[in-house]
Amino acid sequence: RHRLFEHLRSKPLSPEQLVRLLVNYGAHASLLRRLLLRAAAAMPEKAVGFVLENVRNEYGNGEWSRSHGLQVIDLIAILRERFAIPESRCSGIENGVRLYMRSVVACYIPDSPSGLYRPAITAGAITATEIMALEEFAAMQKAFARFGLDEHVWFDHVVVEAEHRDESLALVQYFLPEHQTSVEHGLAGVLEANVNLYDGLLASIENEGSC
Repeated sequence: RHRLFEHLRSKPLSPEQLVRLLVNYGAHASLLRRLLLRAAAAMPEKAVGFVLENVRNEYGNGEWSRSHGLQVIDLIAILRERFAIPESRCSGIENGVRLYMRSVVACYIPDSPSGLYRPAITAGAITATEIMALEEFAAMQKAFARFGLDEHVWFDHVVVEAEHRDESLALVQYFLPEHQTSVEHGLAGVLEANVNLYDGLLASIENEGSC
């Protein structure tokens, strides 16, 4: 397990560290939402519904005020206002997060590897992302408890991501009988990319120069 998770669970973070963490997490999550939209279009029709349900949840089920992207912006705003953190501070994106954002695209929108099925690769990528998101949100929620923000609506992700996981598992199960190798390729690709993501998120809370 990446040491980011232990850091979030056991070390008290300052408000500025939490803002840097959210800015970087939000950047990667924004990309993933757009990739989900493209992934839905690339699925065979019988599998589209699994991805679209995930997309609807991300975008607030038709209500922008409940969208996950807006929720993280709200949480950042609360921290900035409560602790007088200027807009100009803590807004940089770490290199590890940038590396992740460049590499994960190929997992969601893959080329055509010899002998592999592109939609099944994408299904594996989505599933790996959703499973790891459960771990990510549980650890981050612990870090925000110090300031009484662990009940913010953004942390409903702990429940919502569990629901997404069920959808993602159904998506994977659709492809597994005939395309297991392709699914595993997508899973492995995201897990490898996530090392860069976690390096970047850890840097966001360790490097004071990020502010």
